Amino acid sequence: MKRIPRRKARASSKKRRPINVLASVLTTLSLYLGLSSIFASIREDYDKAAYFILAAIVCDMLDGTVARITKSISEFGKELDSLCDLVSFGVAPAVLIYHAYWYEEQLAGTTVGRTGSMMAIIFAICAALRLARFNVWQAGKRESFTGLPTPAAGGTVAAFVLFMNYFEWRVAFYVLGPLTISLAFLMVSNVHYPKDRAKRVFVLAPHSAFRMLALSAIVIGVFHYAVTHHPVIVVFPLCMAYVLFGVGDELTGYVKARRASAPASAQSSSSVPEVPGGTSGASATKTGDRL
Repeated sequence: MKRIPRRKARASSKKRRPINVLASVLTTLSLYLGLSSIFASIREDYDKAAYFILAAIVCDMLDGTVARITKSISEFGKELDSLCDLVSFGVAPAVLIYHAYWYEEQLAGTTVGRTGSMMAIIFAICAALRLARFNVWQAGKRESFTGLPTPAAGGTVAAFVLFMNYFEWRVAFYVLGPLTISLAFLMVSNVHYPKDRAKRVFVLAPHSAFRMLALSAIVIGVFHYAVTHHPVIVVFPLCMAYVLFGVGDELTGYVKARRASAPASAQSSSSVPEVPGGTSGASATKTGDRL
């Protein structure tokens, strides 16, 4: 029998890392919840479809936590997670968007409701592009996500549908459409959303601890309101707060960079020496060349 060289054996052992069964089971459960959401949307049970998407987010968070705690992150787990995320947070919200539009189009009889298929297609395609970009270029980054994560985008759609149904608002034409397009754009944008940096900023070493403690009082009040009334009222504002946090953080960084560059440019312009007569050295040199 042929013996495998040691170098090849080591290479094969590196490629075949052990699969974390518990993390993979949680990822598969997330896929199951996404499929269940699609089936519920087809049956026109929109509340249940939205709850399935939110439950899939919980499973998606747990599988990553389990993999990090056990230090068994593998390529198999990453690929399985991306495939399941595409179904649970790309296709399932897209089907929910389409059926929410279709339901309102039946009630109102307008042509605007027929654009639901276009919105659903744009959302699903942008989710696929976001996941592909993350796997190729951003999987190793720990500070932040580039683009809105697909679970956050899908969860925002689900939370909005629950929010809309709770108050019995029929606003898919006017709100769900722009919201869907905005979330799709943010998924493929370069807006940064906090990842591990958020843990250090908000939990481990906050820059202003007193403000964080004051903010916790507001969070406790919101939690009490959710428990006494209905959790649906709170979930959508929380999702929108996360979505807008990334946009606000990006705008704040842009403004700070502009303010920092303004004094530097002013200093460089003021450092040019002046000659008698109010003419700068550069312009005087050019005048002398002409003469």
